Amino acid sequence: MSPRYFGTITACIALLLTAAAADPPAADVQHVPPSQALAILGHKVADPEGKDIGRLIDVLVDLNSQPQAAVIDFGGFMGVGSRKIAVQWAALHFAPDDAKHPITLNLTPDQIKTAPEYKDVARPAPVVVATPPVNDTPAIPASSPKP
Repeated sequence: MSPRYFGTITACIALLLTAAAADPPAADVQHVPPSQALAILGHKVADPEGKDIGRLIDVLVDLNSQPQAAVIDFGGFMGVGSRKIAVQWAALHFAPDDAKHPITLNLTPDQIKTAPEYKDVARPAPVVVATPPVNDTPAIPASSPKP
């Protein structure tokens, strides 16, 4: 078979397959009021005391499309001197009603400083996991009842 006829036959098969493909069903549309939604990319991120510490620049999802981590850009001026780290999704707190601080990061400054930098999107992301705060107050033993 000559290449000319082979190309023509291939084009006809592609045209028939395209014509035979069913249109996808129309999806239901759900309207979300602006008061119930928050666009997060590019938003400032605050520490628990309310001080702006960075910007949320990316969300990392797993194979089930569930968010696992957020990439936050800390510091720098116009991209110079900035540092990006990936933090566990659970370390973020979202408050859409708080216009000044809609996103809060529940990590200590030390956790942020010692976190490995997120650089290469082609490699597994080192994700900083939020740990509960350590209570330095000694536990008070329960008093035993007197006989």
